Amino acid sequence: MSKKFMALMLVAVLVISALTGCGAKQSEATATNAGDNGGESAATKPYKVGITIQSLENSYWAGVFGEVEALMKEKGWDYTVLACNDNSATQIQQIENFITNEVDLIMVHPSDPNAIESYLAKAREAGIKVMCWDDAMENTDLNWILDNTELGYTIGKEAASFINDHYSADNKAQVAIMNYPQTPILLERETGILNALEEIAVGNYEVVAQQPALDAQTALTNMETIFQAYPDVKIVCSIGAGGDIGANEAFMTETGGKIPEDMGIFSADATQQQLEAIVNHQATRASVGFEGSNKKTAAAVVDLYERLLKGESFAEQNLVRPLTVIDINNAADFLADYK
Repeated sequence: MSKKFMALMLVAVLVISALTGCGAKQSEATATNAGDNGGESAATKPYKVGITIQSLENSYWAGVFGEVEALMKEKGWDYTVLACNDNSATQIQQIENFITNEVDLIMVHPSDPNAIESYLAKAREAGIKVMCWDDAMENTDLNWILDNTELGYTIGKEAASFINDHYSADNKAQVAIMNYPQTPILLERETGILNALEEIAVGNYEVVAQQPALDAQTALTNMETIFQAYPDVKIVCSIGAGGDIGANEAFMTETGGKIPEDMGIFSADATQQQLEAIVNHQATRASVGFEGSNKKTAAAVVDLYERLLKGESFAEQNLVRPLTVIDINNAADFLADYK
């Protein structure tokens, strides 16, 4: 065999190899582009989740959704978490944007449930799963709710028991309520609180002030105003963490950190800051929690997202969350879960 012929054969082999290599690379590029255009398998395609809630200024929501974001990021999902700042028009726009962006799931914490029902219906018509946190809505796949009247009653029951232990008809407790009647479910909580006080602490208390407070700074400011008119207020019932934390700061300042035995705050949410106040014997005496720590609540709700996204149908549209009273007897156990 001549050297010239061998050289020609070698060139042919190299050309074939090069063409084969180009063919392989082209196939890889096509697969990647197909994935970008919706051709990626359901097993590997990241879910797209759109979340709109009332506020991220509230201590409870900020803590839980920090953990929710961490879990979704760990799963590789695409997600957007927005606050509507308790403005239904803003929330409607956020929902419409989620629909336009073709998310797989929308979760809402409604500013005004009635204002967004039709928009959630549009989302479901577009094939989007819809979940609501807190309200029993119609156009959803799942509502994750609390019995807010019962929650309020549980808060009020703890406060009433405390009042009966430290006050009497001759020495009535002056009570301030941190509320937020603009939101229907929070009005239900306030109603529950007032019902429990009326039924259990009969004649031993007087509600002297009711102030709206979702965040701690507003509650602090409102408590300072309340003290000017009612310097003997020692009991606060709050619909949530913000009112509790702000009132506790006001009481700590007012007493120089020396909280008397007959002073107490009773609330919902049981955030880390509230539990720390309980174990440190500050004014916060009891808070009604749900799943436990922010991490446990986040894990529970993200699990619900995933079950909905995978097509699971729930036997009941309304899934009611548990209530747990956390006080000096068990606060340390729950607080350990935050560490």
